[in-house]
Amino acid sequence: MTTPDQARPDKTCDVLIIGAGPTGLTLANLLGDAGVSTILVERNELTVQAPRAVSIDDESLRTMQACGLIDEVMANVAPDYGSHYMSMSGINFARVEPTTREYGYPRRSAFTQPELEATLRQGLSRWASVEPLFQHTFESVVEDADGVTVVIKCLDGTPLTIRAKYLAACDGGRSALRKIIGAELQGSTYPDKWLIVDMEETKERLRQTRVLCNPARAAICLPGPDGKRRYEFKLREGESDEEIATPESVKKLLAAYGPDADAKIVRRQVYAFHARVCDTWNSKRIYLAGDAAHLTPPFAGQGMNSGVRDAHALAWRFTAIAKGNVGPGVLDTYQTERKPHAWALIEFAINIGRVMMPTSPVQAFLVQGAFRLMRFVPKLQNYFAQMKFKPKPYYKHGFLVEDAASKVIGRMFPQPTVELLDRSTAKMDDLIGNHFALIAYGESAQATIAQAQREDFGLQDLRRLAISPMRLNIDRRADPAILACRDVDGLLEAMLPVTKDSLVVVRPDRYAMAAATISSPADIARLASDVRKLVAGSR
Repeated sequence: MTTPDQARPDKTCDVLIIGAGPTGLTLANLLGDAGVSTILVERNELTVQAPRAVSIDDESLRTMQACGLIDEVMANVAPDYGSHYMSMSGINFARVEPTTREYGYPRRSAFTQPELEATLRQGLSRWASVEPLFQHTFESVVEDADGVTVVIKCLDGTPLTIRAKYLAACDGGRSALRKIIGAELQGSTYPDKWLIVDMEETKERLRQTRVLCNPARAAICLPGPDGKRRYEFKLREGESDEEIATPESVKKLLAAYGPDADAKIVRRQVYAFHARVCDTWNSKRIYLAGDAAHLTPPFAGQGMNSGVRDAHALAWRFTAIAKGNVGPGVLDTYQTERKPHAWALIEFAINIGRVMMPTSPVQAFLVQGAFRLMRFVPKLQNYFAQMKFKPKPYYKHGFLVEDAASKVIGRMFPQPTVELLDRSTAKMDDLIGNHFALIAYGESAQATIAQAQREDFGLQDLRRLAISPMRLNIDRRADPAILACRDVDGLLEAMLPVTKDSLVVVRPDRYAMAAATISSPADIARLASDVRKLVAGSR
């Protein structure tokens, strides 16, 4: 039955986003790039002005590339920093200094959230299909089988009714929409609180994070771009929020932990941290994302980054549905994919927190001693230094042609720098855009793509790319209509066999959804059939 509001909405769109933090803004930019009609609602006049998240990883930077804003984002990033873990006596007992570029960018970089959000908001001006509504407040929602009818309160108090096919709830840790759909956060809240101090004009020159693993008071010193820095101090038992956050107390703490006692303080605030994830991430037409779906301790710098992953996961699904590429059943796999991975990163942060916050000198001695012993095992030391302990972007189940034996399917596809026929270079994602892609790799990659063009994979606007191994030049005798390139970095050799040709179907979020080694045209036909069945099953 159609309600009066459904019959006469003030505005209509494919996707309505509530909340213009990093998650909502990223989602809006990705949908804008695809031309999907989108309305973004935010109660505040401006994007966030005070420092919040300070670490952005390679996966999020890859998503900024997909948004078409990577140059603007990198202009406000201090790239490629690590962490130094210090003992009670101030001795460096472990280092994390990753140098790999598996997805095209540094694994850890420092940034400031106000600059990122401002860049993302400005990016929306490129898209006629996206309408930002700042200073508008979510009031209510009615959900039905075909969409949602939402009432928004304008700045002058008048109601605005919006009818949308889907609603993305990016409304933060205190999400009203989480409560409306009956989702509950599961997990725990840390009993300890931390004082966060953000500053400008730091005198500390170390470009790495310094983690002080002292049971008397754990502390962290994080670098930022343009002379910014953050200090974090764990509160001791009996210390009050008000007592530790006074200017006198903050100055005393800074004097004990570094050279910044007289720096310009822009924020000081006490926080409690959470390790929680929602039991359910959606109802019929409402999908939770970012802090509305999960709350992550800050020790691994993954809270905002997990929200960016959610945004990309929803963006390609909403886009593929709007363009008729797949059916609405693809949204059933959103929680299937994202919830386990978000929880894996929460556990990752919890484990790092255990190293950072020893509860006694004995525990500190044992944990830190174990890290010192790693220096005598090069492989183990490299595993830690290169940050290989961070959970990989991998989905075991989801919108995939599942194959338990595959080392490719469900994993994020690497992004090598590639060399084109004219010897110019590019990042791989820039060649395929925000589309499904069929990527051939191997000595006969161009011939494999030529054969694959004869098959129906059930996907519209499927981009095709032939990549030769690093040791080989592109075959200039092949069909010039085939987009061909060479893997300059050799990144694909770590994932795909070097002795056989491979064919991989990559989703717009850069995850491999299907893959096969190719020995004959029958292998290509079989892969195409599997993908067609997967797509048909979503309709």
